[in-house]
Amino acid sequence: MIYQERAVPEGLEQAISRLWFLETPRQRPYEKILPLPFVHLIVNLSDPYSLYDRDGQATVVSAAFLSGIQTEYLVIESPPLIRHVGVELRPEGLAALTPAHGAQVAHRVQDVSAVVPGIDGLVADLRGAESPDAALTVLSDFVVGRAAGWQPDAVVQQALIALRDEPERLIGDLARAAGVSHRTLITRFRGATGLTPKEFAQVDRFHRFLAAAMADAAPDAVAAPDWAALVGASDYYDQPHVIRAFRRFCGWTPTEYHRRIAEFGPDAAHFVPLDEVPAAADQARS
Repeated sequence: MIYQERAVPEGLEQAISRLWFLETPRQRPYEKILPLPFVHLIVNLSDPYSLYDRDGQATVVSAAFLSGIQTEYLVIESPPLIRHVGVELRPEGLAALTPAHGAQVAHRVQDVSAVVPGIDGLVADLRGAESPDAALTVLSDFVVGRAAGWQPDAVVQQALIALRDEPERLIGDLARAAGVSHRTLITRFRGATGLTPKEFAQVDRFHRFLAAAMADAAPDAVAAPDWAALVGASDYYDQPHVIRAFRRFCGWTPTEYHRRIAEFGPDAAHFVPLDEVPAAADQARS
């Protein structure tokens, strides 16, 4: 396995959380990707990926694809050798790469060329890179060029910070704190992220709950978390609230989720290896 990260370019720390290169054999043919409060731009340097819908129908994914913030899990078929470079954008950082409205990006995986100009040149340059470090330099230079002059939306940033501290915060409270109207807050938030503040808060809370559950796990094993203690320390009301969140965002109960990732370690917390595509009936129940 080769995994290498590059420091976020100076001045873009509020837009980007990481840039990486990955080369590794897949663990299983399929992968369930749980909702993440980030946008990912991936340039695939290996065989194609396929994306499966809830009916089990596959669509081949473009060589360079953009995955917006999702509110449901995704199921993909990975190539036997995973080899790609990627950039992870913070929820408010989408505009650093594309002028597209957030709603054009959220809830979907699409060809980057549809929303980010100049991507064909990036793909060609990355395929010609002779090392992971060279590939990361190409990606970093592209990001810096695209993000020239980018500034975060202060209203959206303030709302994001407040929602992480208090996911159930009312929209009216967020708007008053930012000094804008209820409608203006929602419009600017959706323009930046593609989600409403409530949708984002639910995804972010679940993501942080899983991160807390895996925080103390050994790299080669996952002991069963103390779910009751985690609930008490989280923003969820009670254990039934957590179970509903698990059903919604990953299609399993907490116990089923743990059983599936225990074999693979905490790196599988948000990217769960699968031997087969979930049956349509099982997906419908989720």
